[in-house]
Amino acid sequence: MRNKFQVLFLIGLSLLLLQCSGDKRLHRELVKMADNLNRSVPAQLDDHTLFLGAGVTEDNIFQYRYQLLNTADPQTMMLAVEEQTRANIREAFRLNPDLKIFTANDIRIDYIYTDSVGNELRTIHITPEDYK
Repeated sequence: MRNKFQVLFLIGLSLLLLQCSGDKRLHRELVKMADNLNRSVPAQLDDHTLFLGAGVTEDNIFQYRYQLLNTADPQTMMLAVEEQTRANIREAFRLNPDLKIFTANDIRIDYIYTDSVGNELRTIHITPEDYK
């Protein structure tokens, strides 16, 4: 009986260590993706949107940071941005094979928007249910 407990304990410990190493590998891969995006920042996407960069939290939440510019009413603009983002998200994930890491690992994505002076306007949270 004691040997069975020891074997089960070792199996459980091994699975836990494998899971942790998988999370670290995934985190490194996401950080690498963010670093690649950050090579070209800041990047003016259109008259109103500046891409500031990307990052990854310890919990493997991928974050895109944007700044809204040249608008007297950034809150109203945010409503349109969020609507457009949510409308296009499934199609983007379906068409872009580079995003497979997100779908395969159920990664949450946050789009963080600030106004022209850096005040946070809104964070759009995209969950796996939004893009699958």
